[in-house]
Amino acid sequence: MKQRFRLAALALLVVAWSLLAMAVAQEANPVPAEPAPANPVAIELEVYVVSQVTRDDGTREERYTEATEARPGQVVEYRLIVRNVGDETLPAGIVVVTGPVPEGTQFVAFSATPSDEGLLTEFSADRGTSFYETNVFVGQGDQRRIAEPSSYDAVRWTLLEEFEPGEELTLVYRVTVR
Repeated sequence: MKQRFRLAALALLVVAWSLLAMAVAQEANPVPAEPAPANPVAIELEVYVVSQVTRDDGTREERYTEATEARPGQVVEYRLIVRNVGDETLPAGIVVVTGPVPEGTQFVAFSATPSDEGLLTEFSADRGTSFYETNVFVGQGDQRRIAEPSSYDAVRWTLLEEFEPGEELTLVYRVTVR
C-alpha cells in the first residue's frame, strides 16, 4: 500500500505587506467611518494533482484533479489566487506572497509562474532566510554552493506594479511528492 501525502498540511502561505500599505490605506481623517480591513490582500489556495493523459490521437495533455492528498511520485500544483479586497490601490513592492515547498516534496524546476516584468520571482533553499532570483545559494564560507531547484523550500513573488482594488492575480508552482 502506497503512503498518501496529505495536502491539507501544505496549505500554509505567508502574505507579507509592509506597514506602508497600512499608512497608504489610512485617510487623513483620524476617525474613519468604517475600520479598514486588517489586510487588504486575500489569498485563495487551490491544490491539484497533475496527471499526464494520452489522447486517442497519441498527443499528451495535462489533467488537473482537485486534491487533499497525493501519492509519492505525483505532481501537485498550487494555485494562489491573490486579490486586493481593500478600497485602496496598493503601491508597487508592497504585496509579497510566499509559497512553501513542504517537507516530503520537492520543487519542480521552472514551474513558478507567471514570470514577467510586473513580478519579482525569487526562491529560497534555507527555509526563507534568504531569497534569490537565480543561483540560489546555500552554505557558508568555503561550503557555499548553488542549490539545485529540487532543494528549494519556498518561492516568493513581489508585485512590482500597483495592485488595484478588486484586481486578481494567479500565482502557480509545482512540487513532486517524494
